[in-house]
Amino acid sequence: MSDRPQYSFAEFLRQMQMSQKILYIFVESFRDRYVYSRIADPESQRWGITYQVVASDELQGGGEGKDKLVRFFDYLKSQSSLIDRFKGKTTISVFFLDKDVDDFKRTKRRSEHIVYTETYELENYLFMQGDLSEAAAASASLDIQMIRAKLGDYALWRRNAASRWKDWVTICLFSETRKIGSMSTYGRHTSPINRGVYGPLNMNEYRSHLQTLRKRAGLSSSQFKHLFERLCRRVDKIYSGAQHDIVFKGKWYIQFLTEDIRNVARPRRFDCTYLEKRLLSTLALTLDFDEGWTDHFKAPIHGILVKAGI
Repeated sequence: MSDRPQYSFAEFLRQMQMSQKILYIFVESFRDRYVYSRIADPESQRWGITYQVVASDELQGGGEGKDKLVRFFDYLKSQSSLIDRFKGKTTISVFFLDKDVDDFKRTKRRSEHIVYTETYELENYLFMQGDLSEAAAASASLDIQMIRAKLGDYALWRRNAASRWKDWVTICLFSETRKIGSMSTYGRHTSPINRGVYGPLNMNEYRSHLQTLRKRAGLSSSQFKHLFERLCRRVDKIYSGAQHDIVFKGKWYIQFLTEDIRNVARPRRFDCTYLEKRLLSTLALTLDFDEGWTDHFKAPIHGILVKAGI
């Protein structure tokens, strides 16, 4: 059992009220802290305030990540404490959440205190805005020139990776939006319907997953065909507009990047110890937090600080 301290919602609110910190930023995972702290830091310095980035596992209660944070948001809202004023001290709460497919399910919460990623999740930004060659070479202890030659244009590399698993994306979207309990979900680390990371579609596995989806959804063959083909057209439109990062899970890019690293390195030795985890951390270090992509997150912080009269 972990000895990490956890606090009930009431206890954490009390802790916030008694703290000297003004801005509290809540994130789904402790792995998100660095990126969101770098986003919040300029605003905190501009306003001369202190802040803290809080991961969901620091709060008590069932569930993890987003679900727990949404419940804590509801609690603060019920206590009129999203902007809390206690004994002359103002405390402000902002929640940064992964969008996932909440836009497809129409379950996004509407509040100036909740900011969703524009992409499927935070990791998409790492691959969209980070230096893939720098991160891969540093993480695997390889020559950067070799990696750079392999990856080429990063936008094209991402698009190729996302296109390889487009059929799996569509299956996962159908399962998630129809709330079907199955193994066809974004929770899987790899696509089970492809023969390897870059491999072709395994038609037997593909048909098997479709059949499972149809049965679990309780649909006739014609009903399923109509709904699934409609979703396929929607995904095709997203991909044709180069918007694949709104439906392609950012963590999945790791599978493609590690595969490319192995291919480049072969038969040379390279550092493969905890490579997938180190790639994300190293990639985060290559981000430029002064670029425009951060405005999506900084603007809401600024707006709430103005509203609170800090």
